[in-house]
Amino acid sequence: MARLRHTIVLEPVSRRRVDDAVAVVHDIAEGLLAGGEGTLIAEDGRPVVEVTLTGGEHLRPGARYGFAASGPHLTELELLTWDRDRETGVRLDVTEPPHAVPRGGETSGALVSSVVRLRSAERPEHVEVTVDAALTRPDGRRRRLRWFTLHGGLDLARWWAAVGTDPATRATRAVPGAPALTVDVRHPILRAGVRAVPRADAADGRWRLDVEIMLRGRGLARPVAAVPLLVTRRVLHRAIGQALDRLADDWRVVLLPELDRDPEDFRRRLLDELCTGSVD
Repeated sequence: MARLRHTIVLEPVSRRRVDDAVAVVHDIAEGLLAGGEGTLIAEDGRPVVEVTLTGGEHLRPGARYGFAASGPHLTELELLTWDRDRETGVRLDVTEPPHAVPRGGETSGALVSSVVRLRSAERPEHVEVTVDAALTRPDGRRRRLRWFTLHGGLDLARWWAAVGTDPATRATRAVPGAPALTVDVRHPILRAGVRAVPRADAADGRWRLDVEIMLRGRGLARPVAAVPLLVTRRVLHRAIGQALDRLADDWRVVLLPELDRDPEDFRRRLLDELCTGSVD
């Protein structure tokens, strides 16, 4: 088994901004009206060009939506639950059919199926994500050794308690050293577990996320995988550290500016994206 540790620095965002962003997304979805032939109409009267209703009743469990094609990928979403007080749940399927390659033959197809569940939109407390990904054969079956599953959970209540500035909140809700983010990945020959503990730096107010990653072989592959993991440990540590640092950069450059927006500006940008396919 290999155990790797790395700490990344994240610019902070307030809980109120995150809660507002979640509420805006739900408000926009609830403001959409179903028109003819699966067209969705936004609250300002514009037709939505990025998403169409392909089955079921809008915002009812079982409703299915198709997204504008991006290259060979096909993206479909099924609504599992929609209750702002309890849970929002969706399944997102992204498929890529086999396609010919320049020198003859064709590539494998691919399927990534993800389920996301949010416990409660009114006061977000927990996010759970499950991903099942595989390269597929012509008959749709996944190829041997070419698949993985992932299960992740983000305990938002624990996160806010750990990084909060109110000592009383930290004392009553934070569990020292307890991870707020957990991810478990399973592959035919390898398993990985990720545990991440957030904390706030008293000096600059930024968040430190202490990440621990455990890698081990599975079943009969465990002794076979042990030696490569040991030999490549230093390289793995450097590669994983660089990947985590890039995630921190993406948070700062891409996600944080959106979360920091005024809710009305955030709403306008999302509506423009849905109805025009672009934003200012």
